[in-house]
Amino acid sequence: MTTKESVQEITDLQDLIDHLKAAAQVELSTVPLYLYATYSIKTRGYSQWAAGASAQRTMIGVAIEEMLHLSLVRNLLIAVGDTSFRLYDPKVIPTYPSVMLKRQPELPMRLRKLSTDQVRNTFMQIELPATPAGAALGEIEPYHSLGEFYARIERGIHNLSSTIDWAKAKKDLWKFQYHRAYWNQNGGSDQPRLIVDEASAIQAMQIIVDQGEGAVEDKGLLPDPIVRTDDHPPQDIGKWQASHYTKFSDIAKGLDGIGVVCDDNGRQKYTIDDAEVIWPVLDDPDLKTVTADQSVKDLMEFSNAVYCYVLALLDAIYRTPMQVHDPAQDKDLFTQSDRYAYERGFIAVMQGVLYPVCELLVRTPLVKGELSVNAGPPFQYYAFRTKQPKAELASLCEKLLPSYAALGGDDGVQRQISLLPDIRLP
Repeated sequence: MTTKESVQEITDLQDLIDHLKAAAQVELSTVPLYLYATYSIKTRGYSQWAAGASAQRTMIGVAIEEMLHLSLVRNLLIAVGDTSFRLYDPKVIPTYPSVMLKRQPELPMRLRKLSTDQVRNTFMQIELPATPAGAALGEIEPYHSLGEFYARIERGIHNLSSTIDWAKAKKDLWKFQYHRAYWNQNGGSDQPRLIVDEASAIQAMQIIVDQGEGAVEDKGLLPDPIVRTDDHPPQDIGKWQASHYTKFSDIAKGLDGIGVVCDDNGRQKYTIDDAEVIWPVLDDPDLKTVTADQSVKDLMEFSNAVYCYVLALLDAIYRTPMQVHDPAQDKDLFTQSDRYAYERGFIAVMQGVLYPVCELLVRTPLVKGELSVNAGPPFQYYAFRTKQPKAELASLCEKLLPSYAALGGDDGVQRQISLLPDIRLP
């Protein structure tokens, strides 16, 4: 039987930092999975505004909340004094197929189209609320649920709080944390927040678990998650938010549907397993193994470059201190600072560049005339050839225009790239 005495606790600050870096990698590894499934939903010709939330909007909201979780973990890394972590790193960027980092039993992680199988056997397993009965808790590896892993981090924060320089976090390190320019109209209302003491650190970790597995009644060793068990949300929706696990469960049940196209009986005509509404995208696209027209491979490589620009931009945010508005000065340091431009650029590149490039890929057959398998974004590491990734994105896009005219236009990807902030790689 598992007891608190048998748990291998986090013993020192470096141990806590190692756990937080592993947590950041886990959170990052879920984002491409959720985005890939989201992009596989056909949106042209089918209304996404079904009664309640649609599967597409729910998936987008979950992916954004995973970015929030990543931000909270990274804010805590900054607060405890570690500023070395980078997302744009071939050792950090996940590959697919793979297994979930340090989880036991092993959970395969694969880029696949949205389906009941992918939702039930991958997404719901990632956000699984319960730790198996009688499971032994070990060191940083393995863990049996994310809730178990974050509970260990919470205890580590509490046990090591007296050794953490919270005064420095309050005075200087908060300026490097990300807590602005976040939006999630498709999900919950929580925001990135500053972490400057034990209380704010614990609260951040609990937000991650509550949003993923569900709110918990007992903050003990093995929390008992509160997840929705009925098929209808309570009336007081303003004070209630479904966990990721519950949201995925609703998608698997068909409660979050694929639009308002109905059959003769008034039921939604299509499910997430119908080819009419889901693009036939390739499983685990990989530039090394995909044989297709060179233009398709170039578009896939471009998507990798855009994805890595997003990660590099996040790194730029975290290494650029926030400037505080000084009313005694003539200019507004908030709106004219590099940091503010990076934060706004992060939202712009996700909406205006990454999404349309990936959406173009999933609509593109890998072989001309063969519609059975379409391309998809590989979400792989792209090695920028220069220290100026924005210029490289612009060059890659320019070369693709003869084959993919949709990337151009007054409000196309090419123009959106021109509006992105210039960042320099370290």
